[in-house]
Amino acid sequence: MQNLISAIIAVLPIMFLAVESGGESAVQLSEHVSLIPGPVNGISIEKDNTRLVVYGDPAGKIEDAELVLFTHSRRDVVWAGRQLIENGAMAVVPESDVGNFTNVEKFWNEFTTRRFHDYAQQGTKILTESLKIVRTVKAGENFSWKSIPIEVINTPGYTRQALSYLIEIDGIKYAFVGDIIYGNGKLFDIYSLQDAIAEAKIGGYHGWAGRMATLIDSLQKVADKKPDILVPARGPVIRNPGEAINLLIERLRAVYENYLSISAGQWYFKDNYDILARRVLGQNPKVNWMPWAEVIKDKPPAWIIPISNSRLIISEDRRGFLIDCGSRGIVEDVIKLREAGKLTGLEGLFITHYHDDHTDNVAACLAEFNCPVYATGPLVDILEHPADYRLPCLTPNPIADIKVMPEAHKMRWKEFTFTFHDFPGQTIYHDALLVEKDNAEKIFFIGDSFTPSGIDDYCLLNRNLLHESMGYFYCLSLLRKIPPGTLLINQHVVETFSFNARQLDHMTDSLTKRKALLAELLPWDEPNYGIDERWIRFSPYHSKVSPGRNVQVSLKTFNHSSNSRTLTFALNLPDGFDATPPTASVTIPPRIEKQVDFNLVVDSSVDPGIYVITTDVQQEQWNLPQWTEAIIEVE
Repeated sequence: MQNLISAIIAVLPIMFLAVESGGESAVQLSEHVSLIPGPVNGISIEKDNTRLVVYGDPAGKIEDAELVLFTHSRRDVVWAGRQLIENGAMAVVPESDVGNFTNVEKFWNEFTTRRFHDYAQQGTKILTESLKIVRTVKAGENFSWKSIPIEVINTPGYTRQALSYLIEIDGIKYAFVGDIIYGNGKLFDIYSLQDAIAEAKIGGYHGWAGRMATLIDSLQKVADKKPDILVPARGPVIRNPGEAINLLIERLRAVYENYLSISAGQWYFKDNYDILARRVLGQNPKVNWMPWAEVIKDKPPAWIIPISNSRLIISEDRRGFLIDCGSRGIVEDVIKLREAGKLTGLEGLFITHYHDDHTDNVAACLAEFNCPVYATGPLVDILEHPADYRLPCLTPNPIADIKVMPEAHKMRWKEFTFTFHDFPGQTIYHDALLVEKDNAEKIFFIGDSFTPSGIDDYCLLNRNLLHESMGYFYCLSLLRKIPPGTLLINQHVVETFSFNARQLDHMTDSLTKRKALLAELLPWDEPNYGIDERWIRFSPYHSKVSPGRNVQVSLKTFNHSSNSRTLTFALNLPDGFDATPPTASVTIPPRIEKQVDFNLVVDSSVDPGIYVITTDVQQEQWNLPQWTEAIIEVE
């Protein structure tokens, strides 16, 4: 029997060539098992003139099947099995994940408001329509189909609730493992792992790749079963499971060690970061922690008053300039200062970034203190139109009449010189303000972008890009250019601090290494695709329209690749919706975002309610069905 297995596996490299080239012809993996290549790996197991299908049929060539096994509920995989279910096949899904198959309308109805103040930070590749489910299964369960044994094992990590199926047939032990691996030692993306880490008391927003330890545990669990062949939901079929899994675990750990070594979170969570290290790296982890900032002072100068996570600059004539305003308590404290005679009024409000804890009560502040609001160009749109975005920690409260300041623009205010900067650190839309008091201190207000222990990139959904002259590379370069002796203020940190040149080099070198490590881990031609969930996004994310009317939506795409890319989009619309054009193509130069506009027409017969549209994306070798979504509310 072992000779038979070896003989069968030996021919697999020829079969894999057909899979990777995108050919649509089915590939025979063994006597009863065939692979249907496509954006999802369709698997057909035939016996007694009927079929069991795993994942689905991406080519639409199977007319009927008896069962379809799903490993998880992500719509960019499940779409491949929907038509089979509608044709009468029985869907088998993880019991713990069943709500994401059967109750998706409730999710989207609630998400229209829950997406604001969202600190759980899970991806939104949720089905847009519920799927009829006949059977649920759970870890440890064993069942059979046509006398073929099927073992169910629990393999969360890439998603919160996922299962794998072990099926032994034709003398080969197959493992159908969903998205926990992609080809030889790779993972489809890293942002899908964002999650809370309960044992370290870290919430979802702060949980950079929080399910990585869970993923490693799942990979080891699969390896312990000693399968002959792994068939992931996407990517090449794997005929060296042990080697591929070990390589993936090694790469995951290398990336995570790199992340921990310069994380701002160590300042906030301190000992809990040792827990994070042990979870992923093992009981005796070796992390090249960066020494904390060379200069750390207990408090800011007397002319800066900390108020929660805002800072108030007070001039010699008791006028004020406020940095951010996220809570009502901040407004009340500023009022108390006025009532105590320490402040006569506000003359300006600067916004460092769009997160709700920095913007939620700007309107309340302006109602009490009529003053201008300042921000740089890249930040303005999300401040004025937060509902148009799907990003972490959004406020529902727009800010109007912002004074847009050019990059590096200088403004004189009282005895201070202000210099305004774009500063895409903690999040892609982020500012900083250099404040130099005459013959006194120089302070750089950096929002939430650094703490004395490093960079504040612990939420992957904030879009911390790793391109030269972007993201933290840009911020670190700017820190080298500010005047000597300048102290930094992160408004969640009372202490002021500064980094020396060695520390700036350390962080820059670590990010350069991280990009190289991610290039090994991720299957994309440019690793930023695997850390940037919103490289393709609808704008606005949420639109309102009446039956019989039309609304415009755009697809905005950032080309991370080093050369031009042509992308083709095909919208997936609910019944009663039409789009002009229905498909569109765009060629985008490298490192540029461009948009394609669509006019949606909603038929007069469409009932009021929440509807979700998606788009299929074709980009050279990548075919990405139902990749990103927008919410359309029919009123």
